[in-house]
Amino acid sequence: MLNIGIIILDLERELFENDFALWWKLAIIDFVMIAFFFVDLVEDYSRCIDKKWWWRTHGWEFLGLVPMFLAGFPFLAASTSLRFLRLFRAFSGILRLVGATKRAKTVTVGRQVVHLFMIVFSLMISGAFFVYIFEANYFSNFCEVANPASNCGRVIHDFPAALWWALVTTTTVGYGDLSPVTAPGKIVAAALMLVGIGLVGSLAATFSQLFYSNNEGIFDENAKSPDHDPITILENIGELVQHGAIDEEDHERAIALIRARMIAELRALRSENSAQATLPVPLQVSAKMKLNDQMKALDDMIEKVTKLFEEE
Repeated sequence: MLNIGIIILDLERELFENDFALWWKLAIIDFVMIAFFFVDLVEDYSRCIDKKWWWRTHGWEFLGLVPMFLAGFPFLAASTSLRFLRLFRAFSGILRLVGATKRAKTVTVGRQVVHLFMIVFSLMISGAFFVYIFEANYFSNFCEVANPASNCGRVIHDFPAALWWALVTTTTVGYGDLSPVTAPGKIVAAALMLVGIGLVGSLAATFSQLFYSNNEGIFDENAKSPDHDPITILENIGELVQHGAIDEEDHERAIALIRARMIAELRALRSENSAQATLPVPLQVSAKMKLNDQMKALDDMIEKVTKLFEEE
């Protein structure tokens, strides 16, 4: 966000002409960040086995590394707008974090809360920053004059006010005391509303799941022992068969028994899921999220065991 914000600040305030000393400082900071991102891309490329695939999917990211120095040349200044391509990189990172919350076996609820909180916090900070840049420029041009505009009372003119507006907007409270008046500010607000409502809802549901769960090891990534996994048990039994400790008939009975037990457990989970309608909505959502994850995992294991049963 800082990497993109420097370009926005320069485009909005025309620092090269109005404050060359500040422009020079920001250009140095910008160059250091660009160098870091460039090294990161090169390192990522070096680790990728399929180089052609990397260039097709990540090669465009070099276009987002246009240095601020180019803004000093009038005929190249517009090229700095390519920096907005960095947003796609950031967005893909957010998608990876949100997607990670679906992997219940590897990501604990505590980690999910941390991921979602970090995403929502970053969303509010970046939204507030962008809106502040656009609205502060409007405020200085139309409100700090002899005949101010009629809407100056609700214009966002400093960063704390922008943060307050972003918090109110993301949480869908919408007091209406502050609101964007410029076209770019409204575009940022629309994006914040559309994305924020889903992320904040997910965060609230995950918090409810955290409070609802009675699992004491919910923050412990090793709380569930792999020794109790049905597939692991069957693999251990298979090794016993190979060593002659168990005959084939007992092996088949073990597979049938484990499969029947999982089917019974799945039916019980479905029945429990149907009974959640009596809970308050936040607890209902979190309980259904947890139960759906458990049912999905059971479905997958039953399918694996069924294939193994058919092979036997």
